[in-house]
Amino acid sequence: MKPLARKHLDEVQYARVLALFGVFAVHSSSTGVVGTNPESFTFIIYNFFNIAGKIGTPVFIFLSSFVLFYTYYHRELTASLFQKFYKKRLLYILVPYVVFSAFYFLFKAYLNKNFTDIPVMLEEFLRDLATGKAHNHLYFVFVSVQFYLMFPILLYLFKKFAFIRRYAIPIGFIIQWAWVLLNSAYLQVPAKGSVALTYFMFYFFGAFLGVYYEKVAAWIGNWRKVWPAIALIVAGYFYMIYFYVSVYYDIRTGQWSGNSKWIEFGWSMHALFAAAVIFIFVHFLETWNLPRIKKFMLEIGAVSFGMYLIHPFFLMILRMYVSGGEPLIFHSWQLITLLVTFFSSWLIVRLFYDFVPNSWIFFGQGNRVFNKSKKAKKTTEANI
Repeated sequence: MKPLARKHLDEVQYARVLALFGVFAVHSSSTGVVGTNPESFTFIIYNFFNIAGKIGTPVFIFLSSFVLFYTYYHRELTASLFQKFYKKRLLYILVPYVVFSAFYFLFKAYLNKNFTDIPVMLEEFLRDLATGKAHNHLYFVFVSVQFYLMFPILLYLFKKFAFIRRYAIPIGFIIQWAWVLLNSAYLQVPAKGSVALTYFMFYFFGAFLGVYYEKVAAWIGNWRKVWPAIALIVAGYFYMIYFYVSVYYDIRTGQWSGNSKWIEFGWSMHALFAAAVIFIFVHFLETWNLPRIKKFMLEIGAVSFGMYLIHPFFLMILRMYVSGGEPLIFHSWQLITLLVTFFSSWLIVRLFYDFVPNSWIFFGQGNRVFNKSKKAKKTTEANI
């Protein structure tokens, strides 16, 4: 098959920013959820952002799959192609993952004064590294690596079988829910969120859009004719937000008596609709005359992987100072923590990309802005 020229999509960077906002909403509101009276109005607000924001990981996986299939589906499958593919992932994904796993492992050992003899610590670290548990958020990279290992096989299947291409979305749904039900009934894997099968509907959704991107983009562009379908997708997203947030509100206030499968359903369908709405929205955004907003989103999207890796460090530091107190102080501190964490994460990653040699070791592939080389500035499609 002759390679098809693929244009760079700024829409992907916009979507990464929205997914990153979800990550920050969840992580920044966790203290507010725990430290607020469940009967108060502020608890409702914290609960909303903490649950509605749980789109980060699945949307990042969806975008990663979309970029991979958009980039590689129309290429001829060769050993050289996959050699370059895995080289990029090894350098720009796995190396930063190992570095930050070591960083968080040692930092938490220092905070907890939990240093033991070196062989014991090394064994614990290697176990955490192999399971994505050096810190809570690193499971995402661990899951991504699983998808990278499966990608050549899945790409071959998508190219070989039209049935898989056309029905990728329901197939992904079936595989994911078969895993959920099988795990619930028999396997009982405790860290289900660290297993790639948990996200197969998002992966196959992204693959479908990557394969048929030109047709899907044309469909979105023809919104005057297809607006009822778009409105239905948006309505489905808002309903699933209401459903999923309500379920967790009932759980956290001791009112929930339903089956745990409804929790899984709420999370997965809420995130799936979010991925669809974000994908549609960023294509509209690209057509709007909002240069400053788009410039900001392109910048944050370009450093999103690094921000994802480092932001828990700032949260851990800031939360040492205020864990309770008067309501005004407590709630103000939650907002301050969010803002300081966001902009500090951006600043550190940006400074590394611009001024630290071999910054890819820490934050993966990135672009330069202030200390720009003679080469044209590039934004990466392989960060997340």
